[in-house]
Amino acid sequence: MSIRLPYGISNFSQLVSKNYCYVDRTAYIEKLEQANEPYIFFLRPRRFGKSLFISMLRHYYGLEFTKQFAQLFGNYYIGQHPTAEANSYAVLYLEFSRIDTTTRQSTFEGFLRNVSSGVHRFLETYTTLSKNDKKQILTQKSPESVLVKLFEYYHEPNIYVLIDEYDHFANEIMAFNLDHFSEFVSRNGFVRKFYEAIKEATGQGIVTRFFATGVTPITLDSLTSGFNIAANLTTHFYFHEMMGFTESEVDTLLKKTAPQLPKEVRQKVLDDLKKWYDGYLFAPDAESRLYNPDMVLYFLKEFAYKNTYPRTLIDLNIASDYGKLRRLFRLGTSEHYKVVLEGLIETGYVEGLLTQQFSFEKEFDQDDFISLLFYMGLVSIYQTRLSRFKFSFPNYVIKELYLEFFIKSLKEQFQLDFEINDVRDKLEQLAQDNNIMPFVSLTENALKTLSNRDFISFDEKYVKALFVGFASLSNLYFIKSEPEMEQKYPDILFLYRQPYAPNYQFLLELKYLNKKQRTRLNEKRKEAINQIERYKQFPEIQQLENLKSWAIVFVGEKAEVVEEV
Repeated sequence: MSIRLPYGISNFSQLVSKNYCYVDRTAYIEKLEQANEPYIFFLRPRRFGKSLFISMLRHYYGLEFTKQFAQLFGNYYIGQHPTAEANSYAVLYLEFSRIDTTTRQSTFEGFLRNVSSGVHRFLETYTTLSKNDKKQILTQKSPESVLVKLFEYYHEPNIYVLIDEYDHFANEIMAFNLDHFSEFVSRNGFVRKFYEAIKEATGQGIVTRFFATGVTPITLDSLTSGFNIAANLTTHFYFHEMMGFTESEVDTLLKKTAPQLPKEVRQKVLDDLKKWYDGYLFAPDAESRLYNPDMVLYFLKEFAYKNTYPRTLIDLNIASDYGKLRRLFRLGTSEHYKVVLEGLIETGYVEGLLTQQFSFEKEFDQDDFISLLFYMGLVSIYQTRLSRFKFSFPNYVIKELYLEFFIKSLKEQFQLDFEINDVRDKLEQLAQDNNIMPFVSLTENALKTLSNRDFISFDEKYVKALFVGFASLSNLYFIKSEPEMEQKYPDILFLYRQPYAPNYQFLLELKYLNKKQRTRLNEKRKEAINQIERYKQFPEIQQLENLKSWAIVFVGEKAEVVEEV
């Protein structure tokens, strides 16, 4: 392995001292100071470099790191262009993950414990208070009281408050108990009071800077009504690249990871990384899209050993994080959920306004639901249309996670009769033996169950979504499925994906008729076959080795035509 990749590293001092490769983001220290916004919120999806950025700020501004400045920052932009505020703050660092949100009491105690832990660290680092004075502060019965007592004892006008994952515990509460959430952030709730204490300290000149990260602004209005002086820079173009990797940075990382890789092979890897991990646009007027840094580092870490692809496109921890975020979907009504989820799967995009700040004083509407997906990183801005945006999947990995969620949700909601291991077995029968019927039967059985639901209207796009959704439960293929607007391209392609090497690749053309249209069966069969024959003339299709092509026509829930072409 040529370089040390900082996958999973969120401590800046450890990153530097252990000689990990760092994509320099220190220039944004200077940019943040120049923005003249002393109190800032900045949101990005999970695993997007937020904690490392917070750690970088902590090491740059903390008084206790003064003697280590050259060692920590000497090789980076800010080390060669330091600002006047370097190592001039007493940093109050707080983070709100790892809170047990099971009950009202456990949530309160967890929040208080995290606040007390951060304050204890602050007291030990920056004060010479007596044990009794420290005890007076740390034994307060509420988070607000801990801060108020701290600010009574510490009067220096140089506190920088850094908060990582400000919304982590709140997102979990909302997903399970909206009443508890409303109680905690109400006018007299402990979270609101906590932020009010920080705001009061800014008025007193004690807290002079504030920077907080999180995933969604869904709690921003409620949590910070007591701290309504902060700027939300999440969608500001000037800070778009503050977290995440650009294409040129990914290219540089790949060169450092595998310096002996032939040029044409490196380009193929870069093309795959772009398809899988690129595509995030958080500011509509930004010049370039971003890669998810955690996903890229995971791939490169695995690739570095033998220059081979990992067996899964993301590691289990990332998949688990996105799985947890799905719980927030409960905030939307079933109709919002249905329109947005099916719209994305069937057409590849949805349109809506971007909600900058949510309020629970109004109904959670469809635009709010789409915006929630945007902040979570499950969709990104594709096009701007006056005041509205067209949102789409940022990349293949997110689309695959979404399709998997779609199938699993149908299974849970409508008791679809399948097991994931059985789905994978049937896909392997197709991959190795060109035996397609077991896999087709999955969609038949699903359609049979779903056809009993009056509100589900089937069409070709929905059947295709089911087909692709089942295939997404396996890592065997790169699944290429184009929205219907792309008529010139095959419905579905199952393409080779390293490191797997099944016997066949597949081109599938799907058609759907309702039972009243059965007389058009032969017409649809011929249409599907003719389209396949036309696709086979495309140079990119002709280059596919071991390609098998199938025309499939559903009439109602039954595949009446399953024909190899």
